[in-house]
Amino acid sequence: MLRLLCLCLMIGLCGPVAAQPRMPFPQVARLVWDTMRLDDLAPLIRDEAVAEGALMGETLFPGGETDRWAEIVAAIHDPARLRVLFVAGMTAALAGTDLRDLQAGLDFYRGDLGQRLLELEIVARRAMLNEAVEDAARAAFARAQQDGTHRAELIARLIDTADLVEPNVASGLNAAIAFAQAFQGAGGLPMPMTQEEILTDAWAREPQLRADAQDWIGAYLFLAYAPLTDAQLETAIAFAGSPGGRAIARLMLAGFDTAFLQVSRDMGVAAAIEIRARPL
Repeated sequence: MLRLLCLCLMIGLCGPVAAQPRMPFPQVARLVWDTMRLDDLAPLIRDEAVAEGALMGETLFPGGETDRWAEIVAAIHDPARLRVLFVAGMTAALAGTDLRDLQAGLDFYRGDLGQRLLELEIVARRAMLNEAVEDAARAAFARAQQDGTHRAELIARLIDTADLVEPNVASGLNAAIAFAQAFQGAGGLPMPMTQEEILTDAWAREPQLRADAQDWIGAYLFLAYAPLTDAQLETAIAFAGSPGGRAIARLMLAGFDTAFLQVSRDMGVAAAIEIRARPL
């Protein structure tokens, strides 16, 4: 339902994480948030959710989407709220994180190439809010794969090294299940489903979810990293497979999982209430 992605002043003020072992975990999590420029990403996640909420409204509600529904979806995905949820998820995951690896990851993203990667990712994600841009990016990556270009091979290696597909599929399934459970619990289904039926229904969507994740991630990175040289992409791939890269990725995934599970539950409840409020 929602896309997950791999993916500062505060670092300059706080100094190295590894040198401050007594830094409270919530402060470390906020440090990661700021370093990864998630204040820039969160509004894009909200806008993506509003666009997907519009599609949901057209198919789920009598009379289709309304301005009120769009406002509800935007409020559920408010950037300030996403930050609280995301930081909570990262904070919980920090107990199993080697702070030296985390420091190496933060150091990379403080550098020129790391900053360039983050900027390109944000610009591309904003651009892909436009359906025509997304379609063009998907088509361009598909052509590059079909032609066997070196750039397509590099993007495929990056996706594999960073392990971007499987966590996105798992998170998508978990979000779908959370939505369905909350939707049913709030009275959205005229005929209640068992837990087994909810799980079966979610898993029936797994092939399509996987295909969409593979296509979207590839198109997104192919578009985002187009300005990079092959050497820069090789460096990014090497970092993704390093302990520092994996430490950052693990925390990001924990943050996204916590945030998206909660907003999925909230969306399920909101959708059920919206259906009951609509005239038949």
